[in-house]
Amino acid sequence: SCVSKHPDIFCEVSGQCLQPALTGIKDDHNQNNLADFGNVYLRENSSYCGSVNWNGCGPSSFPDWLSDIFDDVSGFRDQCNDHDACYDICSKTREQCEDEFKEAMYSECNGSWSCEFLADIFYRTVYTFSENICEDSKRKSGCTSLQ
Repeated sequence: SCVSKHPDIFCEVSGQCLQPALTGIKDDHNQNNLADFGNVYLRENSSYCGSVNWNGCGPSSFPDWLSDIFDDVSGFRDQCNDHDACYDICSKTREQCEDEFKEAMYSECNGSWSCEFLADIFYRTVYTFSENICEDSKRKSGCTSLQ
């Protein structure tokens, strides 16, 4: 069988007005035992209040396992979640959200050329294909102007 009884596991912890955080990874965890991740500290972030939806990197139509792959390969999970939350902030334009997204990814890259190349791909993809997603998010948040 291809299914392991001792998988590598981790959790994403989040809550109302709290920026999501990942626990450490427990390698080869025995599923018969309780997984104790210890204390997980979350940062309060008003961008995550209300009806905000975030799912890591990729559109909400992606299954979780695919978003997890994008998150793991890119290392941009936090930046993608912040970008998702930005779309729900009525006072921010789509342009501001896209610019902040790119800046945050570049900051994560610390000058690595290959990382910045990947950040450019993510940025261009979002900039090209997410106008309707942004407008829908703003509409669902009750924004009166779909900037």
